[in-house]
Amino acid sequence: MNKIKLDTESYLISGKNNERFFPFLELELNENVIYENDIPKYYLSFSDDLKSAHGIGNWIMADLEKNGHNLRDLIVELGNKLNLNWDIFSSNVGNQVDDSYQTEQVELEILTDKTIEKIKRHYNKGYNS
Repeated sequence: MNKIKLDTESYLISGKNNERFFPFLELELNENVIYENDIPKYYLSFSDDLKSAHGIGNWIMADLEKNGHNLRDLIVELGNKLNLNWDIFSSNVGNQVDDSYQTEQVELEILTDKTIEKIKRHYNKGYNS
């Protein structure tokens, strides 16, 4: 399983009982973080060479062509098919708690075709993540 560590910052959110918001402001245009249940979990990156998207680039691009190039809708739909709550945006937004900023290093699994197959096998056995 391939992983990547990203440096980011996080903030406590007012009224959310120690839940933190991870804004990932330093991502490039071709990089995305996939949140699962509002927790940053997967990393998806595209470049001019779709092979760099670890075997899923071509079919993601084909699906994006079909849905009007809306990556968020595609990721939400893929998560739904896997019985997971996925999004490329966190819903953990709100008023930040003063003086709650902290730098963080978050480890994300690189989303590949093998990762998706592993998730499918995991859920076919009836486990929860």
